[in-house]
Amino acid sequence: MKNGLWRTCIGGFATAVFCVAACAQSFGAGAKTIEEMEKELNALKASVSSLTKQMESVKSEKAVASVSSDTKEDVEALKNEVTTLKEEMRTAAQAETLKAADITGNVYSEFAKKVKLGGQIRTRAEYANGWYNPVDFSLRTATTSTLSTTGTPSLTVTGTTLGFPLVGGATTSTLSTTGVASNTRRSAGRDDDYVLNQTRLWADADVNEHLRVFIQFQDSRVFGSEGSTIGFADDSANNRIDIHQGYFDIKKLFDLPLTVRVGRQEIIWGDHRVIGNFVWSNVGRVFDGGRFMWDTDAIHAEAFAVKTDEDGFTTSDFPGVDSSGGSDEAVYAGMFAFKKLVPGALLELMYIQKNDQDQTAAIGPALAAATASGGQVRGNTIIHDIGARIDGKVPGLEALDYTLEGHGQFGDIGDLDKEAWAFAGRTGYTIKNVAWTPRIGFEYTFASGDDDPTDGDDETFDNLYPTNHWQGNYGFIDVVGWRNMHGIRGNIKVNPTKKLMVQVDYWKFLLAEEEDAWYFANGNRAFAGAVANNEDDLGQEVDLTVSYSLYKNVGILAGYSVFLPGDYIEDSLGARDDFDTHWGYLQTTVTF
Repeated sequence: MKNGLWRTCIGGFATAVFCVAACAQSFGAGAKTIEEMEKELNALKASVSSLTKQMESVKSEKAVASVSSDTKEDVEALKNEVTTLKEEMRTAAQAETLKAADITGNVYSEFAKKVKLGGQIRTRAEYANGWYNPVDFSLRTATTSTLSTTGTPSLTVTGTTLGFPLVGGATTSTLSTTGVASNTRRSAGRDDDYVLNQTRLWADADVNEHLRVFIQFQDSRVFGSEGSTIGFADDSANNRIDIHQGYFDIKKLFDLPLTVRVGRQEIIWGDHRVIGNFVWSNVGRVFDGGRFMWDTDAIHAEAFAVKTDEDGFTTSDFPGVDSSGGSDEAVYAGMFAFKKLVPGALLELMYIQKNDQDQTAAIGPALAAATASGGQVRGNTIIHDIGARIDGKVPGLEALDYTLEGHGQFGDIGDLDKEAWAFAGRTGYTIKNVAWTPRIGFEYTFASGDDDPTDGDDETFDNLYPTNHWQGNYGFIDVVGWRNMHGIRGNIKVNPTKKLMVQVDYWKFLLAEEEDAWYFANGNRAFAGAVANNEDDLGQEVDLTVSYSLYKNVGILAGYSVFLPGDYIEDSLGARDDFDTHWGYLQTTVTF
């Protein structure tokens, strides 16, 4: 027993000495790699485990009683050796941690693991002419003309009235001709080509269970618009660096499915028809304010209050307008969505209030008529919009999809009463069992116009804050908005491969009311004043769209559109001014 115990102790002691020597070597020159240090640490751990087991075996009363005093001294020595080895292990572990920190920095901290970084670079080259860009009426010449500074801005040519921008600081002007106007060349939109570039970088941090922070920087610019890329040029009109989004979320507030979001943020409802982020724009739209969101498996409810314009108190030289007050603009809205109430569909109920204190902002013909000849429009613009949207697929017939959306508006625009409404409906059938999986679609849209600008009512539907370009709402070329219009659409979309999509759209546009104006997608009137004729045929449009997923993070989008004017434009401008509008683009989006 004594000899066996002695041999065991001697063997353990030799192993311990070897491990200590190896450990000393590993910390000496500092040339060991982390992997080598880890192997040595594992060897130390194995030695300590073996020695501990041996000590436990000799700690029994019988074994201790049967050994000599020398053996007991050997056991005490082993205990001391184990203590030393444990200290060496602790020192080695600390060294390994410091070494790893030197190499990798702090990117493996607990908070860093919760942060997601990303970015996107979007570059789009465009060519456009015709009505896509401002139309040049300056080329018209008249035989005789007179200029006055009262009345509604108009240009009278052989009985036809056209609007044109005011110059020279005049508030209103009228240009009348006593003879037949002649053209040095026909009026036309200016040809233009340009390249837009949008760069976004963002950080998304889930700080903890109840807090999320999102920050997104954006640089928007037009190639070459700075005049020089040497140094730094000031051209804020075309180039802008800003915080596109910056907000925080308080999640699971009071342990409820409630999220509160505060800050600058994008807000999208449905098909972007009344609330959208204007994603096609090189800058985009965001809202500054607070938002409450309640989300469960069955319902989604939200409400927000945002400011879209903060000007404080201003004065205005608009004729007949009470200039005392501010020009701030705020939006208050709420939505209640049912996810399971309608089989296979999402039902959304909406309320939006537009509160605009800028008393010169309204652009409808009713306001122009009310303010002509010294008339007055006092008070703010307050529009109440109540809407509903249903989006889904027919149960039992999953190939048939549909979307219906309607809005009614009431309120006040100064002294005028707001009464307007709009409707949009689309449906499509996807043929899944044939090559290219074609989808054939049909759509009808309507927005009310004002049939009598002098009756004290404003009946032109307000498109509010949309992304009209989304899904080709009212055509991809964006020369028609959701105001005073009928739109009839037919389209077909095919997918020749999993990466390639091709879509062709045809639109027919009509005015809802001939007494009202033609409105672009941005809400502006094509003519500065209403054009009175008996035609409602606005025109037709053909759009070709092609998208291709080149790689997982690289997408290509291209399109070409043609807008052909109808009788309304032809009669308004004259036969020689019947020019078409062409628009084409090529866009590449890289996301990382």
